[in-house]
Amino acid sequence: MASWAFSAYVGRVAAWVLVLALLAAVICGWLWNAREAWAILYAALLSVLNMLILGSRLLALPAAPAAASARLGAAVLQRWVLTILGLLLALAWLHLPIVGLVIGLLLAHFVYLGFMLRERSKKRR
Repeated sequence: MASWAFSAYVGRVAAWVLVLALLAAVICGWLWNAREAWAILYAALLSVLNMLILGSRLLALPAAPAAASARLGAAVLQRWVLTILGLLLALAWLHLPIVGLVIGLLLAHFVYLGFMLRERSKKRR
């Protein structure tokens, strides 16, 4: 039951990130240009992939603390590698603007922070 609740939580966060990124991309595309919009969507999708990687690793953690620690460390390393390679791809090959990438990454992180604060306030009641 706990694993289902956690996967639903990750799904809700990912859905909110994608919906808000789409809204931000439409607004930025209308105000600036389409390249900014694509950069926002790209960065938000990269963040969602990172969340899904970590979420899947947390669901499959072994019971032994040492093995769980090693698996979690590998997941964090995998996320950093994915993020760095994804951003290098966006800048060097796709030539996406930095402002749009930053907006997309910050949007994803603020949505995640909002969900975490909401969960924390629920536990305090």
